[in-house]
Amino acid sequence: MISKDEIEYLAKISKISLTEDEAKKFPEQLDKTIEYIDILDELASDHSIILDLQEIKFDELRDDVVRMSGALPITRNLTEEGFLKGPKMK
Repeated sequence: MISKDEIEYLAKISKISLTEDEAKKFPEQLDKTIEYIDILDELASDHSIILDLQEIKFDELRDDVVRMSGALPITRNLTEEGFLKGPKMK
């Protein structure tokens, strides 16, 4: 079982601030998550997975068609250096 101290240490080195309540409930939640992952690992190792892949030849693919989207031309948002200029962040 993961201890509260281990959770607090991991939070500290990850630079995550946890409340006292979070530090108390996370060990139990992580233990349940690890148990579930162990169950999934057992299921994956018990059954061989068969993939049914379908081959597609390049000549069977559709042709790309270029169409105008109807939106304003993107070139109006380009800077002099050729970069795309977006809205200012607040």
